[in-house]
Amino acid sequence: MSLPLILQPGEGQSVQIGTSTCTFKATGKDTHGNFGLFEFVMEPKSKGASPHLHKQLTEMFYVVEGEVELSLDDRKVLATPGSFMLVPENTPHGFSNPGQTRSKLLIMFCPADEREKYFEGLAALTKNGRQPSQEELLELMEKFDQYPVT
Repeated sequence: MSLPLILQPGEGQSVQIGTSTCTFKATGKDTHGNFGLFEFVMEPKSKGASPHLHKQLTEMFYVVEGEVELSLDDRKVLATPGSFMLVPENTPHGFSNPGQTRSKLLIMFCPADEREKYFEGLAALTKNGRQPSQEELLELMEKFDQYPVT
């Protein structure tokens, strides 16, 4: 059963992925699997997410602070606060923070399912600066409808 929820800044379960922090504001468990909202904070020069696609989920990005390089198909944009990107299924996309200041991005997923488990898995694979193998990354991605694009 979903419960009403208010989270203040800094609240919500978080995971550390390299120099980035992902905070789960709303998960599929909170919304009957319909929607998820995560806050993704990247330190300067963070890689973010390499180009990939999802076969069954729509993803949306909203820049809250700093500058974020958003890639969509073959297009790259240096996005500033207030910028939005809609990524339909089967569309290559990615993001990074190439700048000198911290950036904050809201990432939305529809349907949400258990998308947070992908980020939890990525955090576990990269804990303490560990570099996961390509095989480990691919195995994790495939479990959660994420496929790399070269």
